[in-house]
Amino acid sequence: MSRVVHLASRLAATTALVVAAVACTSAPPASPELMARCQKLQMLWVRYEPVLTLFHTGQNARVELAMMDCRAGRYEEGIRELEKILKRGQIPVPPN
Repeated sequence: MSRVVHLASRLAATTALVVAAVACTSAPPASPELMARCQKLQMLWVRYEPVLTLFHTGQNARVELAMMDCRAGRYEEGIRELEKILKRGQIPVPPN
């Protein structure tokens, strides 16, 4: 029985290593143009969003999470979220 458990644990460890290796190599290539778009949308939000509020709306966290998407190469998700935040705040979204 211990031999089966030992083999199962080795198989699980090997599978985890393979999954981690695939995840590390499947990152999309960096795109300076798309990252610039993310930063432009973020700076627009910073420019128009009031700094001091009496209540927390969660927008700071949403913008930061969208920027994390952009930094991780998930530009479409990040840009989509940033544009949604700007539209919700009635801030005009510049064309691409």
